Amino acid sequence: MLGRLSKIEIFIANWTISIPVLRYALGSCFIMAVTSLMNYELSYLTSVLALGYMAPGAKPLSFKQGLKFILTLSLITGLAVIFSEFFVDYPLVFMPLLALGILWLYYSDALPLMVKLFSIISILVIPLLSLEASAIGSFVAVSLVFNALMAVVLSQLVFLVFPLCDADIPFVKQKQNVPKKTDKERLKYAINIVFILLPMLLLFFIFKLSGGLLILIFTAILSMSPALANTKVGGGMIIANILGGLFAILAYNLLVVVPMFPFMILITLSTGLFFGTRLFSSNKMAAVFGSGFSTFLLILGSVTSSEEEASDEVWTRLIQISIAVIYVVIAFRLLNNYEKSKEVRKL
Repeated sequence: MLGRLSKIEIFIANWTISIPVLRYALGSCFIMAVTSLMNYELSYLTSVLALGYMAPGAKPLSFKQGLKFILTLSLITGLAVIFSEFFVDYPLVFMPLLALGILWLYYSDALPLMVKLFSIISILVIPLLSLEASAIGSFVAVSLVFNALMAVVLSQLVFLVFPLCDADIPFVKQKQNVPKKTDKERLKYAINIVFILLPMLLLFFIFKLSGGLLILIFTAILSMSPALANTKVGGGMIIANILGGLFAILAYNLLVVVPMFPFMILITLSTGLFFGTRLFSSNKMAAVFGSGFSTFLLILGSVTSSEEEASDEVWTRLIQISIAVIYVVIAFRLLNNYEKSKEVRKL
């Protein structure tokens, strides 16, 4: 009898350790299920953006924090719409001001990471879509704010079911112990990001490549991680994102055979557990698996909600994301090598 009780205690302890992974995987499935059933505009973005609120070290938001986030994002998207309305027809003013706005967002440490992430997406997507029609920019602004609201609300509901526990403490401490950058370091980092994004911005602006905006969005998101300058981390990021894309392609092909909503959720759950167990670990490369799972959710969500030929689009999405990842890794590597060569010349 005592032997059986000890086995039960071990089983319970293991479940406690697994709470962060279960929160991440089951929470993603819950958010994807709700947004898919509601089927609002750009609904597939909600589950991707909500991952940041359930990532290692993330804490549940207070009502005040959530409200402040939505109001700040609404203000920034509103300014992006106004900016587009006034300056989109004047490219010599439009591009420098857009670059200046991006520089400020990456330089500033006044905004929380998730607010900064949503803001960067807004300031890139809204002006460039406004090149086609100003009404499109306004529509996307409203959609982004609503997606942000859904991401905040649904992720906090997940925390009610899977609250913070002892297993979260190492990840919280690790996040808190990240050293803060000085003003000079942040300015240097922001200037480097502008140099990385500027060729993309000019390319999309000149040729109006709105169909490939996913490349620009992923480039901006990935550029928030300077660790990609490291060859090992950069290579791991490329592999993880391609792996996430291949998982999405496999999931899509399985759904063609068994086109059932519960089956899609089960596939998402199994994939979330695969990436989540590797994300919530002490491995130095753990963070790249979070990016891989976001790639999976983005591709699967976009192709299942699309009215176009999904079999073609699933490969298009993978190629677009792969281009963005490879471009950022190479750009960071070139900048890193240039800075090292400058230091050597000074010596």
